[in-house]
Amino acid sequence: MRTLFTFFTISLLCISELNAQTYSIDAGHSTVQVNVERFGVVDVSGRFKKVEGTITYDKENSSKTTAHATIAVDSYDANNVGGESAVKSKAFLDAETYPEISFKGTKIISKNNSNYLVGDLTIHGVTNSIELPFTIKGPLVDLPTGKQSIAFNASITINRQDYGITFDRKLPNGTSLVSNDIKITLMILAIAE
Repeated sequence: MRTLFTFFTISLLCISELNAQTYSIDAGHSTVQVNVERFGVVDVSGRFKKVEGTITYDKENSSKTTAHATIAVDSYDANNVGGESAVKSKAFLDAETYPEISFKGTKIISKNNSNYLVGDLTIHGVTNSIELPFTIKGPLVDLPTGKQSIAFNASITINRQDYGITFDRKLPNGTSLVSNDIKITLMILAIAE
């Protein structure tokens, strides 16, 4: 009886592993957007055009979700050449010294009826653990490729000072030229490998 129970347990674990699917991020249909308040008045938006990585997801057991992604800092686009240059400069992301932003999510926690992917976010050479609230839609068939696909959506606000980006110029009235709070929004399409 014990042997049968052990076999059954191992079989279930194997089936669970087989159900997990790895998906590659489709950069052409994904957006990594950032918003920051400038001059204390207006939100400025930009996006990173080059993102790559994988998401491992099992619809039957989403608690096993993991992800790894890298973003090319030099791919930042804000439809404003001056603003793009500033973000890539040594005053902010320093693309020359730190060419990539990375995230490695390793476990899921649930709280307040939401799921969070816990992992390490590295920006400007500094790594901090974050809890990224997310949702996943799918898997569904991606018509152009005929493969399974998922949509991974997430949004988080971080403090840039926590990542060593210490630019702190003020306007004459004392308002920060650029807010410390950076909102990051992810809208990711990932295709089964």
